[in-house]
Amino acid sequence: MEANTAKMLAADAGWEAAEACLQTHGGFGFAEEYDVERKFREARLYQVAPISTNLILCYIAEQVLGLPKSYGAGVP
Repeated sequence: MEANTAKMLAADAGWEAAEACLQTHGGFGFAEEYDVERKFREARLYQVAPISTNLILCYIAEQVLGLPKSYGAGVP
């Protein structure tokens, strides 16, 4: 549980930092020579790989909080 939470919090913090950096640089943030666009793409990658933050939230809800599954309802 601690590893999942740490991964999710780090991915969210990285995404917030990348958004602030891109917002600060404005249009120049998309220019390849400033490396902001690459860091922006990498920050997004951490939210989906190797496991998405949505799956982490499902794990925490089911395994830690004991909540029922919130997906797959009505699937035979």
